[in-house]
Amino acid sequence: MQLYFDESGNTGTDLLNPDQPVFALASTSLGRDASEELIGPLRQTNQVEAKYSKLKGTRKGRKALLAFANSPLLTEDSCIFMQADKLYYLITHLVDKIIEPVMHDTNFDLYAGDGHVALTNLFFYTGDFAFPNGHWLRLQKATLQVLRQLSPDSFENFRRTVNAALPHIPDSFDIFRTMLTMGAALIYESLQIFRGTNSFDPAVDIFIAIVNLWMQRHTGDLQIIHDRSKPLRHSEKLLRAMMTKIPARVVGYGNRKTELPLRVSELHFADSQSLPQLQVADVLAGMSIDCLLGWSGKRPSNEFHEEMKGSPIAKWGVRGMLPDPNMSRRNDPAPGEVNLVDGAAAFMRDVGFFKGRD
Repeated sequence: MQLYFDESGNTGTDLLNPDQPVFALASTSLGRDASEELIGPLRQTNQVEAKYSKLKGTRKGRKALLAFANSPLLTEDSCIFMQADKLYYLITHLVDKIIEPVMHDTNFDLYAGDGHVALTNLFFYTGDFAFPNGHWLRLQKATLQVLRQLSPDSFENFRRTVNAALPHIPDSFDIFRTMLTMGAALIYESLQIFRGTNSFDPAVDIFIAIVNLWMQRHTGDLQIIHDRSKPLRHSEKLLRAMMTKIPARVVGYGNRKTELPLRVSELHFADSQSLPQLQVADVLAGMSIDCLLGWSGKRPSNEFHEEMKGSPIAKWGVRGMLPDPNMSRRNDPAPGEVNLVDGAAAFMRDVGFFKGRD
């Protein structure tokens, strides 16, 4: 099966960018003719490529976008898209890469029952209360600096930031005080293995998640054409390692599972101007961000956003790395199952990706 991917809202590892708080990646299996039928009406005079940001600014453009969103060619079988709230995504790495390793050393499985998801949401929704007087923003910035630099200076700055916040954390959030104290003390040991991997970019994680959804639908290998993307180019070595042809395995708990290796036989990068399929994915990605921000109240909404609520796209459901206050315990481990992070790390070691880093 041939798939086409394009993205919107890409700021790389600049995860605290106030102007672009959401990243989206969209994919389609539509052929050239069907894609041209969809994208042709969206192109303005003398344009070779349709751009969502320009279309949504005019009444005619919004009407064309509504027709696009309601086309019977766009279905859950032919398109998959996901979003990542960048602050939420940053917090997932605070939990997964800094806190979880020290919990693991105490024989506590943070992934059992989706504990890591619950903790990420707890940070997201209570950060301003747990770290008052500006310490929540300082902790975000220190975490981002660590992920982007992985340097001794960034490790030390993270420790200083945590220590400065500790006296201000209310007793009701003492669990944060304990976890961050332990995580800060062992941050070098927890993160050194990621040096040079470019593994802290939502474009990479969302790409892998979408590929896995396509793999669940189709048993054969996938051929992927992606719009030219700096983050994915930078992480190409990592992605191709995950496609290494070794015996397949499934890692994760409950319904939070991933099959490795990725069943991708070809991965190419192309210019979206030359392929209408990439333009379909681009419009879907831009549309999904605009609607998510409008529907959530994070950006002003208008009549177009209300009309989009009735489109099939809105009914597909929201997927991706997004905050959710309605958490319940789920995905406890069954006998023999290994969590996603440990299972993926074991796979990468088996294919030699971490050689020289351990």
